[in-house]
Amino acid sequence: MNRVMAQVAVAQSSPPPNVIPLKVEMSSPPSPWILNPAMDLIFCCGGLLWLFFLFHNAVPLFPGDQVGLLLLVSVAGTHILSETHTAATLVRLHSSADTQKHLRSYVKYVSIICALIAIVGLATPALTPIFAKIYFVWIVQHFLAQSYGITLIYCYKRNYSLSNTERKILKFLFDATIVYAIARQFTYQEWGSDNFLGKPLPYFQLLPEWFCSCLAGVVQFAALAFVCMVIAKFIRERKLIPLPAALLMVTGISIFLFPKSIANSLWLYVPAFYHGCQYLVVATSFRLKEQGLPENVSTHQLGRLLLRSSNLQYWGQLFMIAIFIYVGVPRLLNQLGVDFVTAFATIFCVINFHHFLVDAAIWKLRDSKVRKLLIA
Repeated sequence: MNRVMAQVAVAQSSPPPNVIPLKVEMSSPPSPWILNPAMDLIFCCGGLLWLFFLFHNAVPLFPGDQVGLLLLVSVAGTHILSETHTAATLVRLHSSADTQKHLRSYVKYVSIICALIAIVGLATPALTPIFAKIYFVWIVQHFLAQSYGITLIYCYKRNYSLSNTERKILKFLFDATIVYAIARQFTYQEWGSDNFLGKPLPYFQLLPEWFCSCLAGVVQFAALAFVCMVIAKFIRERKLIPLPAALLMVTGISIFLFPKSIANSLWLYVPAFYHGCQYLVVATSFRLKEQGLPENVSTHQLGRLLLRSSNLQYWGQLFMIAIFIYVGVPRLLNQLGVDFVTAFATIFCVINFHHFLVDAAIWKLRDSKVRKLLIA
């Protein structure tokens, strides 16, 4: 879920022609949560990330090798949550006839281009560091755009309607953070992702320090403008920004603003225990509602369906697809004579490029069904 999910919220205030507004379609008020309070706060709003981060930094207070254990947890989380969220995009894409119909040409060309990039990368190992560099730059936009879109979903779920100006202020804060976090990679070498799987990455110092400092000032200004907007809205309408939206914003933005000393340990857990599990919360909620809820279950009670066999099978399917992509394919290529690190790095980067591009389309459909399922 990335920036295009914001289109869902925009459609609420300005629906396209011949489309009935969501609030008319709904037979009951939307649930204030995507799944339920516990799942949302732990897996979607950053709760699990901060728990692991705090325990990581409290390690000296405990006996034993907690650091080693936490590293294993990070690796396991990558396989179970981060890699599976990429698989969730593929399942979402190929399980919906409507999606395939509307996006057939787009997905076809994106898939062909990514396949060609993968072939070139496997044949030219020198390109692996370039692919990784592109990934580390692009991931900033992808992570923050997803946080922005889900923040808006929480606002609209709780009737915290944003005017065009207010929405622009919110987006300005996210966009400013994106630009600053990317610019920092081209200003300071320590932020330039010096290696990936042991392979050194190129560093390009393209920007002067004073420019990056100015961008940091822009982020501070954007944050101040947003706080002023929230205060003014409270005074005018007696409405506060929803708690899950606020928590999600704080987590989503702060992970890109911390100094390197904090970011080093924090980012062991961000991909799996913030971004990946956040995506899975939304994808699971969407799928449950898309399949149709039992008569005795409303969108306020989605938590009751999480352990149903069909949903457990869905999660199992995602895990198996992820294992095939990230483990099976590189090992197969290795058996065919491709260096394993080159094979894994190339497949990892290219499948994520595909994920970024397709993900930007599958949640952007301007039809009443998609909007209803996201906001319900």
